[in-house]
Amino acid sequence: MSERLKPPRLQAGMTLGVVAPSSQIFERSVTQRGVAALERLGFNVVFAPHAQDRYGYLAGSDRDRADDLLALFFRDDVDAVICMRGGVGANRTANYLDRDLLARLKDRPPKPFIGFSDITVPHAIFAKELNWVTFYGPMVITFPRATEYTLAAFRRALMETEPFDILPDPDDPYVETMVPGVAEGELVGGCLQLLAALVGTPWEVETRGKILFFEDVHVPPFSIDRSLSQLIAAGKLQECAGIVIGEHTDCAPKNPPSLSLEQVFDDLIRPLGIPTLYHLPIGHGKHLATLPIGVQARLDATNKTLSILESGVQ
Repeated sequence: MSERLKPPRLQAGMTLGVVAPSSQIFERSVTQRGVAALERLGFNVVFAPHAQDRYGYLAGSDRDRADDLLALFFRDDVDAVICMRGGVGANRTANYLDRDLLARLKDRPPKPFIGFSDITVPHAIFAKELNWVTFYGPMVITFPRATEYTLAAFRRALMETEPFDILPDPDDPYVETMVPGVAEGELVGGCLQLLAALVGTPWEVETRGKILFFEDVHVPPFSIDRSLSQLIAAGKLQECAGIVIGEHTDCAPKNPPSLSLEQVFDDLIRPLGIPTLYHLPIGHGKHLATLPIGVQARLDATNKTLSILESGVQ
């Protein structure tokens, strides 16, 4: 594959377009506070036509969510696209995307696309269909309580053009070497449940020779076990050059008997013998790193570092 296409870096005064490919924010004050936080960073904020729609646990109809997602990239008054939140629904959105319209984006310069969790799905689509670098990072729902770590990581990944390291959690700097070693490769990944759900679809994430990161939230160890086992059965984890395990928030066992989360990783990840690092602040925790998906990275599991070797923006 040719070198991935990088969007221009974000600058104060630019306009962020808000889209909701998955679920809706149910408290309007959270949306308002998120917008205010983005405005304090110097951005203008506009909403896609259906970004605040609601249909049960979804942000409006599948067709409207899909149309909104693509439409913002064609708007000349929108410089970047940020998601309202994750939740559920991005798989349904994917099935309603206008494939001809998606293909037309190949003729337009990329814009930064930002989100995490369920937004793993559109990240995978833009990587496969458009060869774009996109950003696994905070969303509107994140910004009302964003820590200085989260804000600094956002700026570093999207507003600066220098390589950088993913720093440990400032409150809990524990990082574990699960399998020592060093690996370099393209950075890919997302939320574990969605990575497993993408297997067998046109947007299945390619892992051969890549550094794969994954994280998850609100699922018990047996669900983590199931998703990892599926990826192993599909040959996905064995192909990785390196693995980075992010935070698994609220994933502790609730009903005994159960394996612990770390026992699941010990059983399924360690035997692969691939350099693996555990517990960087990637995911749904208090502090959130922003990762440019599709750039070259270096994992030094022995010395507990993940380095982004090239900026995701230009």
